[in-house]
Amino acid sequence: MVEASIPRYYSLEEKEYVAPYYNIRNDYKKYQSTDTPIVIDNGSNQCRAGWSNEKSPSMIFDNVVSKYKDRRLNENVLAVGMDALADPAAKSNARSPFDGNVVCDFEKMENILDYIFVVLGINTSSIHHPILLTEAPCVPQYSRRHMTELLFEGYRAPSIAYGIDSLFSYHANGGTMEDGGIIISSGNTATHVIPTLGGKGVLSKTKRLAYGGTQSSEYMLKLMQLKYPTFPTKMSSGQAQDLVNHHAFVAKDYEANLKTIENKDTFQDIDRIIQFPFTAPVIEEKTVEELARQAAKREENSKRLREAAVKSRLEKLIVREEQMEAFTNLKNLKGSIKKVEWIAQLKEAGFKDEADLDDTIKQLDVAIQRARNKELGIEEVEEKEAPVSNLIHIPDDQLDEVEKKEKRKQKLLKASYDARQRAKKAKEEARLRDIEMARIEEQKRRDDPVSWVAGIKQKRQHVIERLRQRKRLASELADRRSRASQLRMKSIANLASDAPVAKRRRKGNDEDTFGQDDDDWAIYREISRDDESDEEEEDLSELNQYESLLLQYDPDFLPEHSYESMSSPTNTLMHILARGMYPPYDPTDIEQSYQLHVNVERARVPEVLFQPSIIGLDQAGLVETVNDIVKTFDINQREKLMQNIFLTGGFSQLPGLSQRIHGSLQPIYPVHTKIKVKRANDPVLDAWRGAAMFAQDQSKTQYFITRSDYEEYGSEYMKEHGLGNIIQK
Repeated sequence: MVEASIPRYYSLEEKEYVAPYYNIRNDYKKYQSTDTPIVIDNGSNQCRAGWSNEKSPSMIFDNVVSKYKDRRLNENVLAVGMDALADPAAKSNARSPFDGNVVCDFEKMENILDYIFVVLGINTSSIHHPILLTEAPCVPQYSRRHMTELLFEGYRAPSIAYGIDSLFSYHANGGTMEDGGIIISSGNTATHVIPTLGGKGVLSKTKRLAYGGTQSSEYMLKLMQLKYPTFPTKMSSGQAQDLVNHHAFVAKDYEANLKTIENKDTFQDIDRIIQFPFTAPVIEEKTVEELARQAAKREENSKRLREAAVKSRLEKLIVREEQMEAFTNLKNLKGSIKKVEWIAQLKEAGFKDEADLDDTIKQLDVAIQRARNKELGIEEVEEKEAPVSNLIHIPDDQLDEVEKKEKRKQKLLKASYDARQRAKKAKEEARLRDIEMARIEEQKRRDDPVSWVAGIKQKRQHVIERLRQRKRLASELADRRSRASQLRMKSIANLASDAPVAKRRRKGNDEDTFGQDDDDWAIYREISRDDESDEEEEDLSELNQYESLLLQYDPDFLPEHSYESMSSPTNTLMHILARGMYPPYDPTDIEQSYQLHVNVERARVPEVLFQPSIIGLDQAGLVETVNDIVKTFDINQREKLMQNIFLTGGFSQLPGLSQRIHGSLQPIYPVHTKIKVKRANDPVLDAWRGAAMFAQDQSKTQYFITRSDYEEYGSEYMKEHGLGNIIQK
């Protein structure tokens, strides 16, 4: 067995959130007298915060808040981040301050900021450090205004600045806005395509695709629920997200990937078996002594039954022998008493006439002999004798009424016996012909085995075509709208009608409405409900014969190639997608009933980025969106943009995304066009690192909004820079 055919098992359990214990930092003294900025990458999924002079953020947590009542402590609790997901009571009340990728609930946002400043060790009544926050492209002015008011009024921050997270990630990876390029930011709630040129992001030409990590997890969950409607365990959204993160990939050619899945030889390469936890039934193992006792008890019961059967047979034999003796004595009385008295005794014994008595005596003799042979262990060979025919050739005028009746009976028995003998002879002749045909076929096989095998395959294929044609016809007859069904219905209508059928229906004649009523179709369904035809049985018998020959003499013909195997429901594509190929699915196996097979979903879920119509999203795909943006620039600018395509965001970590974008864009543009696609070194943390670099750059302090600016211009005031949003007019 090759390695690719071995199934790969993966465990999938309900994710247990262990809240990271963030120690409140005690080194704030070294920052208290400085103006080191605080950088907050405020994402809709995770929040990353820390001091700008550090290489990595001090804290990373889920951007959720939970307010709940702890029944053990009997007090209200406020939990932020992982703490809000660690306790079941807190998890059910966990809410995000975001709606999509825009902050809307500023009460929860204030709780998150409190949590950040407490963990950083800031123990002053107000914040004395500049604050830099990331945001999504084209954030509504309403949201930013409330955020500005919260930072200046609630925390008394000296200055604040905003910037787009994806542009900060581009900045952290050495990109300069002067070079120009296209930034594809695929995050938790959406995918943004931002062109950059002339030292800033061209937000007027930025486009958004409403598909990201959250939507992909929801889509994966729906696919799994549709694929396994009776799965014994309820799958959670967190488990669906785990499937996307660890098993999904972007296919270089989606259609070719589907063909790979349809091919049974390559199916195992893409199929993944996800094992859910389950409790195996406890099978009570019995000791050797207990098994021996049970075996002895079964043997004793079996012996008792055999003895009872022997006793019953002996009793029946005794009864039959007694009946045989009584009937024989009655037969022998015929010559010793008067005929009238003998006939009276015959009627009293329950016989019609003497012939009936003779038949009964003969049957009893046969039954007694058979029972004795069975007791002695003698195998008997039943040979039917020719029936008595002594009266057949005697004229009727020489016979009385009883003898005439017996003569008619002998004729019927003789005719039946002769027919059986002719059928036996014909069967023997057919057997001899089959032997001769088999000898001829064997000779052909020996003389030219290749042609012989090809001929058998051709005959087999003809039989299969007949079977398929019969199935197609039966399927069409079951559909009242099919042509075959309509034609048969008309034939039945013509047969059911008492009036003569006109050869042609002239214009103006009444239209035949037979079949429009459901009662008519009920009759039709009753008529067409037939059992398997004799022709189909003969075809199946002939097909089995051909396949047995191919299995014996054709090494390329395997048992799984047989018609029965190919027609089996377990061999259909739908069954393979749901239950896999290896090991064979066993409905009684509890372990397999707790397994998911993820195959076509691995490429289908990320494919929505390129074909949003898969989920009914009325938007252009990622490649079309990039092409539409690039076409709005002149030729020289297009070359700059295509030479620098940058991927960032958590959802961009899907394997194969860079290759798919490059492979899809290359055929659109001329041959000499240079297309380069690069992904961020760390698509998740580079946004925070880029923001920290921006905050540490002294030349960028001019882009911070100071308290005096806020007091003079209001909360809607902001300063534009190349890595942030622009003022909405």
